[in-house]
Amino acid sequence: MKTITIPMFVYFNKYHWEAEGSYVAYSFKTPDTESTTFVGQQDVEFKVPEQYDPTAQKIAALEVEKEIARAEFTKSVAAINDRIAKLQALEYTA
Repeated sequence: MKTITIPMFVYFNKYHWEAEGSYVAYSFKTPDTESTTFVGQQDVEFKVPEQYDPTAQKIAALEVEKEIARAEFTKSVAAINDRIAKLQALEYTA
């Protein structure tokens, strides 16, 4: 394992409709807004594998994305087939 250090930027978020706000941390600095204000920076250390390879996780994510696309396509084709069937069921008189 190796240790990496990442600077984390802590912000306080409170939107006008909320009774209480909350703290969030980002790995990047962003400008203050009406609802988000910078609180401070803290370095965070993580232990990660020496030879980390994300390939298997990327493939798994793509397989999930593929299944979602397949389901959306199947649903779209079914809707088109339903519209075709309704048009074919109409009585045509000339």
